[in-house]
Amino acid sequence: MPMGMCPMCLLNKPLIQSHLASAALYKLCRSPDSDPIFVTNDVVMQSGRQLQHPLLCAECDGMLSTEGEAWLLPRVGRLDGFPFYDILTKQKPDAVDGDAAIYAAARNAEIDVPKIVHFAMGVFWKASVHNWSGTRTKPLIELGNHGEEVRKFLRGEADFPEKMALILGVSPPPIVPTFAMPYQGSATEFDNFLFHVPGINFALDVGEAVGEEMRSTCFASHRLHPIVLTNLADANLRVNREVAGRVRKATGVLKYVKESKYLQEFLKARGKK
Repeated sequence: MPMGMCPMCLLNKPLIQSHLASAALYKLCRSPDSDPIFVTNDVVMQSGRQLQHPLLCAECDGMLSTEGEAWLLPRVGRLDGFPFYDILTKQKPDAVDGDAAIYAAARNAEIDVPKIVHFAMGVFWKASVHNWSGTRTKPLIELGNHGEEVRKFLRGEADFPEKMALILGVSPPPIVPTFAMPYQGSATEFDNFLFHVPGINFALDVGEAVGEEMRSTCFASHRLHPIVLTNLADANLRVNREVAGRVRKATGVLKYVKESKYLQEFLKARGKK
């Protein structure tokens, strides 16, 4: 194992092969006769090749697994079921707005809010500290000065960053097992970043414009930990045009790359508490 400074603990240690998306996610998204489809800033592709790099020390890599991945990934959508959806819908929604329903995770003891938040922020943070590609020189996303706040939060040294809002969306089954690596969205007044795992979508708003109103829908910091349930399956298959326009579209996935209103649908419940 190469020696280097682990960007999580900032200590010089042996670095292990860390994954941007857990190896378990690739297995969950692989059907019996095909490799998973995934998306990055650079490529839309169907491949079993996993994005990995000697990035973190064993202790920090293990922490990201035990504090988030190990809880959430067994519950994401699969071809044979969607455990997290089943848990979420055991209770009635707290509000309904058109085809979107809003659930308060704070009222559901089966939902481990800290583990979900840690998982999401861990993926966003890893995407911000490495390029995860042989064709890029910059990280997948740029968190700027806020990246240090996220690092400290993940290590349990600070609260969830004040100028961030994490929005959580869930799509009902049936679920097509695809996932997207973090990429930058289209918002102009603040930075916003997005990724999804099968059936569960994450959006992170970052910047000085993130005030009390935006944080009222923040899954991490709002006392009710709101979750939006709305049909995003088609949107996830059609991958946002702003990403697709910049990528090499591999054979076999062109049919999935069409214009999507993913962000508008995903954030349509803004302002609800």
